[in-house]
Amino acid sequence: MFLVKDSSEVREKRIKQFLDEDPALSALLSVIHFEWTVRRAIVALGSSPNVVVRAKLKNCHGLDKYKDVWKDEVFPNVRLRLPEEVVKDWTGLGRAFRLRHRLVHGATSCGTEYAKERVYWAIEATNDVRSICFKKGINLDSRLPVRRVCKP
Repeated sequence: MFLVKDSSEVREKRIKQFLDEDPALSALLSVIHFEWTVRRAIVALGSSPNVVVRAKLKNCHGLDKYKDVWKDEVFPNVRLRLPEEVVKDWTGLGRAFRLRHRLVHGATSCGTEYAKERVYWAIEATNDVRSICFKKGINLDSRLPVRRVCKP
Protein backbone atom coordinates (compact mmCIF):
# COMPACT_ATOMS: atom_id res chain seq x y z
CA MET A 1 0.00 0.00 0.00
CA PHE A 2 2.80 2.41 0.91
CA LEU A 3 6.46 2.44 0.08
CA VAL A 4 9.11 3.39 2.62
CA LYS A 5 10.15 6.27 0.36
CA ASP A 6 6.61 7.74 0.38
CA SER A 7 6.42 11.01 2.27
CA SER A 8 3.81 11.58 4.95
CA GLU A 9 1.97 13.91 2.60
CA VAL A 10 1.82 11.24 -0.11
CA ARG A 11 0.51 8.65 2.36
CA GLU A 12 -2.14 11.06 3.68
CA LYS A 13 -3.29 11.97 0.17
CA ARG A 14 -3.65 8.28 -0.69
CA ILE A 15 -5.57 7.58 2.55
CA LYS A 16 -8.02 10.38 1.77
CA GLN A 17 -8.48 9.13 -1.80
CA PHE A 18 -9.77 5.82 -0.44
CA LEU A 19 -12.48 7.47 1.69
CA ASP A 20 -15.16 7.39 -1.01
CA GLU A 21 -14.33 4.11 -2.71
CA ASP A 22 -13.32 2.05 0.34
CA PRO A 23 -13.86 3.86 3.66
CA ALA A 24 -12.88 0.83 5.76
CA LEU A 25 -9.52 0.63 3.99
CA SER A 26 -9.03 4.35 4.51
CA ALA A 27 -9.69 3.92 8.25
CA LEU A 28 -7.22 1.04 8.47
CA LEU A 29 -4.54 2.93 6.57
CA SER A 30 -4.92 6.07 8.67
CA VAL A 31 -4.21 4.15 11.88
CA ILE A 32 -1.31 2.31 10.23
CA HIS A 33 0.06 5.71 9.21
CA PHE A 34 -0.17 6.92 12.81
CA GLU A 35 1.54 3.79 14.13
CA TRP A 36 4.35 4.04 11.60
CA THR A 37 4.87 7.69 12.53
CA VAL A 38 4.73 7.30 16.31
CA ARG A 39 7.13 4.34 16.19
CA ARG A 40 9.65 6.35 14.16
CA ALA A 41 9.19 9.31 16.51
CA ILE A 42 9.92 7.12 19.53
CA VAL A 43 13.11 5.84 17.90
CA ALA A 44 14.18 9.33 16.84
CA LEU A 45 13.41 11.09 20.12
CA GLY A 46 14.15 8.22 22.50
CA SER A 47 16.89 8.26 25.09
CA SER A 48 18.17 4.68 24.69
CA PRO A 49 20.25 3.34 21.79
CA ASN A 50 18.15 2.61 18.70
CA VAL A 51 18.45 -1.18 19.10
CA VAL A 52 17.07 -0.95 22.64
CA VAL A 53 14.16 1.25 21.57
CA ARG A 54 13.37 -1.03 18.63
CA ALA A 55 13.38 -4.04 20.97
CA LYS A 56 10.84 -2.27 23.21
CA LEU A 57 8.70 -1.53 20.15
CA LYS A 58 8.89 -5.09 18.81
CA ASN A 59 5.79 -6.24 20.70
CA CYS A 60 4.27 -2.81 21.17
CA HIS A 61 0.78 -2.47 19.69
CA GLY A 62 -2.10 -0.25 20.74
CA LEU A 63 -2.34 3.21 22.21
CA ASP A 64 -1.63 2.27 25.81
CA LYS A 65 1.60 0.49 24.84
CA TYR A 66 2.74 3.41 22.67
CA LYS A 67 1.97 5.76 25.54
CA ASP A 68 4.07 3.64 27.91
CA VAL A 69 7.09 3.40 25.60
CA TRP A 70 6.84 7.14 24.87
CA LYS A 71 6.82 7.82 28.61
CA ASP A 72 9.93 5.66 29.14
CA GLU A 73 11.92 6.73 26.11
CA VAL A 74 10.79 10.12 24.85
CA PHE A 75 9.39 11.99 27.84
CA PRO A 76 12.81 12.33 29.56
CA ASN A 77 14.07 14.17 26.46
CA VAL A 78 11.12 16.31 25.38
CA ARG A 79 9.09 16.64 28.59
CA LEU A 80 5.84 16.21 26.67
CA ARG A 81 3.31 13.46 27.36
CA LEU A 82 1.95 11.71 24.28
CA PRO A 83 -1.76 11.71 25.22
CA GLU A 84 -1.92 15.06 26.97
CA GLU A 85 0.56 17.36 25.25
CA VAL A 86 1.44 15.87 21.88
CA VAL A 87 -1.73 14.32 20.42
CA LYS A 88 -4.36 17.00 20.80
CA ASP A 89 -7.37 14.65 20.41
CA TRP A 90 -6.38 11.43 22.15
CA THR A 91 -10.05 10.45 22.53
CA GLY A 92 -10.66 10.74 18.79
CA LEU A 93 -7.49 8.76 18.07
CA GLY A 94 -8.76 6.08 20.45
CA ARG A 95 -12.00 5.91 18.50
CA ALA A 96 -10.02 5.50 15.25
CA PHE A 97 -8.05 2.66 16.85
CA ARG A 98 -11.25 0.96 18.04
CA LEU A 99 -12.69 1.08 14.51
CA ARG A 100 -9.46 -0.36 13.13
CA HIS A 101 -9.64 -3.19 15.68
CA ARG A 102 -13.27 -4.01 14.82
CA LEU A 103 -12.53 -3.92 11.08
CA VAL A 104 -9.49 -6.16 11.37
CA HIS A 105 -11.45 -8.74 13.35
CA GLY A 106 -14.47 -8.63 11.05
CA ALA A 107 -16.78 -7.31 13.73
CA THR A 108 -18.06 -4.35 11.71
CA SER A 109 -17.93 -2.39 8.49
CA CYS A 110 -18.37 1.34 8.00
CA GLY A 111 -19.58 3.96 5.61
CA THR A 112 -17.80 7.03 4.38
CA GLU A 113 -19.20 9.47 6.94
CA TYR A 114 -18.42 7.23 9.91
CA ALA A 115 -14.90 6.49 8.66
CA LYS A 116 -14.15 10.07 7.65
CA GLU A 117 -14.14 11.49 11.16
CA ARG A 118 -11.90 8.68 12.41
CA VAL A 119 -9.54 8.96 9.44
CA TYR A 120 -9.10 12.66 10.11
CA TRP A 121 -8.54 12.08 13.84
CA ALA A 122 -5.75 9.63 13.02
CA ILE A 123 -4.19 11.93 10.42
CA GLU A 124 -4.33 14.91 12.81
CA ALA A 125 -2.70 12.83 15.55
CA THR A 126 0.00 11.80 13.10
CA ASN A 127 0.62 15.43 12.24
CA ASP A 128 0.77 16.31 15.96
CA VAL A 129 3.58 13.77 16.39
CA ARG A 130 5.37 14.97 13.25
CA SER A 131 5.13 18.56 14.49
CA ILE A 132 6.91 17.75 17.76
CA CYS A 133 9.62 15.95 15.82
CA PHE A 134 10.01 18.89 13.44
CA LYS A 135 10.41 21.27 16.40
CA LYS A 136 13.21 18.98 17.64
CA GLY A 137 14.92 19.00 14.24
CA ILE A 138 13.74 15.53 13.19
CA ASN A 139 12.21 14.82 9.78
CA LEU A 140 10.46 11.46 10.12
CA ASP A 141 10.42 11.06 6.33
CA SER A 142 14.24 10.99 6.31
CA ARG A 143 16.84 8.72 7.81
CA LEU A 144 16.58 8.68 11.60
CA PRO A 145 19.45 9.63 13.89
CA VAL A 146 21.38 6.67 15.28
CA ARG A 147 22.20 6.29 18.96
CA ARG A 148 24.55 3.41 19.62
CA VAL A 149 25.35 1.42 22.73
CA CYS A 150 28.49 2.83 24.29
CA LYS A 151 31.03 0.15 25.22
CA PRO A 152 33.01 0.86 28.42
